[in-house]
Amino acid sequence: MAEEYSKRQQKAIRSALNILDYADNTEKKLREKLFRKGYSTEEIDIAVEYAKKMDYLNESRFLEVMVYSLANTKLYGKRRIIQELYVKGFKREIIAEADFSEIDFTANCCKRVKMTKNNYSDIRKLYAALLRYGFSSDEIKRSFILYKESEENE
Repeated sequence: MAEEYSKRQQKAIRSALNILDYADNTEKKLREKLFRKGYSTEEIDIAVEYAKKMDYLNESRFLEVMVYSLANTKLYGKRRIIQELYVKGFKREIIAEADFSEIDFTANCCKRVKMTKNNYSDIRKLYAALLRYGFSSDEIKRSFILYKESEENE
């Protein structure tokens, strides 16, 4: 770090980089964490700008990773993924950039059905749970058809 920053600003930058080294964060979450550490708004602004300039804070890249993880690891539907992105602190315009075209939500819903079908006493409760996971009605209906076909083929 150059001498253009005061000692306190350098410390804020190091804190920001340590936070980002541990895990990706949105700008909002990084700002919150730095604020909790006692840095001023000016110091936080400088640390965030430095992290952006050095490409350590890249929300678009982080968004792609989050979408993939939530869809294929947690098996969430599109609506639930969008909700989780808001909770993580992504801005509306960044979320609008999300590309869901490579995700097969019907297949993911079918996997979710296989995992959770025994937890529900009837099909209506399972359907409601799948809606809460963020799947659309069409995805749920198609996944039930896929599930029945896979059961018949076994």
